[in-house]
Amino acid sequence: MSEVASSTGSAASAVPPPDLTGRILGDYRLLRRLGYGGMGQVYLAEQLSLKREVALKLIRSDLQDTETARKRFQAEAEAVARLNHPNIVQIYQLGESDGFRFMVLEYVEGRNLRHYLERKGPPDLAICLSIIRQVALALQRAHEVGIVHRDIKPENILLTRKVEVKVADFGLSRFFAPEGPALHLTQSGVTLGTPLYMSPEQVQGQPVDHRSDIYSFGVTCFHLLAGEPPFQGKTAFDVALKHVQEEPPPLSAFRPDLPPDLCAMVHKMMAKRPEQRYQSVREILRDLNRIREQLHSGGGVHKAAAEMHLSFSGLRSESPSPSPSASHQTTVPFPAHPPLHRRSMWWLALLVGVLGAGFGAVIALAVHATRLRPGSSEEAAPPNVSNSTPNEDFRYLSPLVPRRERELLAILNKRGSKPDDVVAATLELVLLYVQQGRLQEAEERIQNLEREFVERPFPKGEKNSPLLRAVQSASRLAKAALQAYSPEVDAAQRSNEMFVKALEQAAIPPKSPKFDRLERGLAAVQMLLMRYPDLGELCHAALDRNAQALGV
Repeated sequence: MSEVASSTGSAASAVPPPDLTGRILGDYRLLRRLGYGGMGQVYLAEQLSLKREVALKLIRSDLQDTETARKRFQAEAEAVARLNHPNIVQIYQLGESDGFRFMVLEYVEGRNLRHYLERKGPPDLAICLSIIRQVALALQRAHEVGIVHRDIKPENILLTRKVEVKVADFGLSRFFAPEGPALHLTQSGVTLGTPLYMSPEQVQGQPVDHRSDIYSFGVTCFHLLAGEPPFQGKTAFDVALKHVQEEPPPLSAFRPDLPPDLCAMVHKMMAKRPEQRYQSVREILRDLNRIREQLHSGGGVHKAAAEMHLSFSGLRSESPSPSPSASHQTTVPFPAHPPLHRRSMWWLALLVGVLGAGFGAVIALAVHATRLRPGSSEEAAPPNVSNSTPNEDFRYLSPLVPRRERELLAILNKRGSKPDDVVAATLELVLLYVQQGRLQEAEERIQNLEREFVERPFPKGEKNSPLLRAVQSASRLAKAALQAYSPEVDAAQRSNEMFVKALEQAAIPPKSPKFDRLERGLAAVQMLLMRYPDLGELCHAALDRNAQALGV
């Protein structure tokens, strides 16, 4: 299942449009149709130049000549393109070929949350918390740049087998949502948003802001945890009216095993009046983190998401599955991960400072780093990591991602490429893949880098060469950064621990009586980040993500 058109307005497409499977549009071959809806069709396609699968969204043929549809399609593309985040379906291109306008998006292999819940019911609590956290991070990013999704629902939450979440279909964003009178809920094909999850103000046609998304997110969380939405009815009007007039039933009545604070959090998200809800997703993340910490400290929950994968035949783990009758009673403790030692947190804070404050004060280290780098030149590098803005996941985004990816792969595949160029190209490619949410490919690139330098026949006496030490340190830091994007419930804690360990292991020998291991490690990392700016970009985004997840 890929990012597909939502069911919004599907009535407008009661008659299926012609299936274009097999057609070639520009650089894309349409492999099979994934779905169709009110605005058009979505296909699984192959990008011929890069030999990769993508999702290709076509605007409906009968709408292609209307100015309104063209503007809406363009606005959807612009909205999604601004939301570069691992938990958001990434847009690659907006194009036109043979009279068809289309949008090319990341293909997410998996199943949407609605389909999963229909087949399997609510997953274990640890997985629920991981899904809630990842959706929250996606919404936080959208709201930071002023975008309101307007159609948060299980159909628009895509899950991979590793419980990685991708929020899809920003086609109802504030850039082109209708303004003015209340929605006509008795008329098919005209409502924006889905009545099962719409906020009261959205139902009544009132102005909406990010708190409308928080309401819809709360309803979605209720559905995720209870197995059904809080309000149901025979018609869209019946459901919409309940959102305005009725209080949702207690979540605890459906799931008495849930922590009371979690039930309270979901109900606060679903408050009728926007001012009574959470005022930002950051507040939700802080409460969610507090709930997770309570469970860590001895409450006991279902098997941790770190030990489990979603499969379409059910949930599986290395240990035997509990019987269905015990699915909500049998509990096991979370893996123990005590908070970082106060001194380790201090060094982690210094690392953040190194990433965000620039390196102007360490001139001597910069000179030494230049001497270490083989074949260093005056060639332009990506923007320096000193231009830090704390709420951005990434600040350097290439406008020509496919072309840059080809250039980097060419360096890696070319015989005779300089070792330092291979390292730099790998780290830039890892950054690019993380920006696109291609985490598995990013991990594989780091593994390839390690194999390349472990297997490389170094001359005698160079096993501890500056380049080899740089590769080892860069690999550890990159792995720590990638851990921040893991669906595990304790991903942020694990990532921070890995960063501190990477600092310790980066210490430059020989030992000095004036500086301990962490101090020497920080100095080495300073030089490394000047040598490979993309690594600094990657680490900065990961540490910022960890801070948000832990409520720091």
